[in-house]
Amino acid sequence: MDTPLSGETLLRDELVRLKKDQMEAAKLLIRRDLALSRASEQLRTLDVAKSDFISVAAHQLRTPLSAMKWIMSMLEKDEFKDSAERQGFIEKGALSVDRMIQLVNDLLDVDHIESGKKQFVFTAVDLAPVLNLVVSDLGDQAQKRNVSIVSDLMPGSWVMGDVEMLHEVFQNLIENAVKYTLTGGTVTVSSALFEEKIAFTIADTGIGIPIDQQPRLFTKFFRAENAMRIDTTGSGLGLFIAKQIVERHGGRI
Repeated sequence: MDTPLSGETLLRDELVRLKKDQMEAAKLLIRRDLALSRASEQLRTLDVAKSDFISVAAHQLRTPLSAMKWIMSMLEKDEFKDSAERQGFIEKGALSVDRMIQLVNDLLDVDHIESGKKQFVFTAVDLAPVLNLVVSDLGDQAQKRNVSIVSDLMPGSWVMGDVEMLHEVFQNLIENAVKYTLTGGTVTVSSALFEEKIAFTIADTGIGIPIDQQPRLFTKFFRAENAMRIDTTGSGLGLFIAKQIVERHGGRI
């Protein structure tokens, strides 16, 4: 037999419902508070990254821009002893421009990779010819420094990858090896099967990387102290970009 609920029962049920709604609202507020905290932390991280970006970009661009301004002033006033001296300063100015262009390209690469704008085109590619091309392109640079480049690549080094992006990785690694290897040294480029993958090794007899600085090797804007003593130029972005590209290929560097 059905009987109507008493007023006391209805009030109790309403209180239970209100308490349940209150608990759900509290949970929602906690979740929103956590989401806002995470968003705030991300904004702080982005703000620090932006400050680092501006600081490094300004520092790296200031030197070549100052050099260019001084050279342009010299050209304007024609303050050169002879045409040979003039030509020498023009060549230095061209190098400064190249440095600025490379820095801007590196910064754009980082932005495109991190934002997902960089489109990778994966095809079957044999990396042995790619590495041999890089070695050939760097031959003159190595010869000027009296550095030997030795290739020991196994044929048929096929992978699925973006050939232009992988070329950029090896260009960066081998060029660094040549740059930081002293006169009479050797850079060795090799490959071998390793754990069902192909391992590519770029080894050199150069200055090395201090052990305490190695954990920072692939971070943005990092340059080892001994490397900066040899070459004050450089953005510290090359190895960071290389790591991003390799990991996008499912590899490890």
